[in-house]
Amino acid sequence: MTNRKVARKYNLALYATAVERKSVEEVKKDLVDIKKSIEGSKELSNFILTPVISAEKKTKVFEAMFSGKVNELTLRFLVYLCEKNRINLLYDITDDFATLVNEKQGVVLAKVKTAIEITDGEKKALTDKLRLFTGKEIQATYSVDPAIKGGFIASVDDKIIDASILRQLELLKEKFSMGSINN
Repeated sequence: MTNRKVARKYNLALYATAVERKSVEEVKKDLVDIKKSIEGSKELSNFILTPVISAEKKTKVFEAMFSGKVNELTLRFLVYLCEKNRINLLYDITDDFATLVNEKQGVVLAKVKTAIEITDGEKKALTDKLRLFTGKEIQATYSVDPAIKGGFIASVDDKIIDASILRQLELLKEKFSMGSINN
């Protein structure tokens, strides 16, 4: 079984418990912060992945690091992972939990590239259009890529919506090369 599948099993249990305790958003924020800590610290990443360090030592370190800083459920979950020698899955778990929460809440992540910086009003209008297109709540992140010349490229779930000027020019070039511009 891959780490992602195992991580999802732990996350389903954590999510169900967080729902019961009405602390889903707190746990989600905790795990996002922990993921950033792992990404920002090679030492922490190595500590988590090193099998030579005992579960008891890892438990003590995690309790010292996060006690009073994260939700009690998050801390108990970290301790549980240490005790079961599954703390090596922590990065995969933190990476997957926000995705699981979004799935359960019907939220879809969208990455949108535009040729120029657009206003907040334009971002809202584009997000609303994507919401209508998908039928789901959209959580969009925006970036600028001058290479697309104009328009936008949106990546939503496994779909790409390419409404860029660059793509339109490519399509026009294809039509010209095929000798047909009427279609």
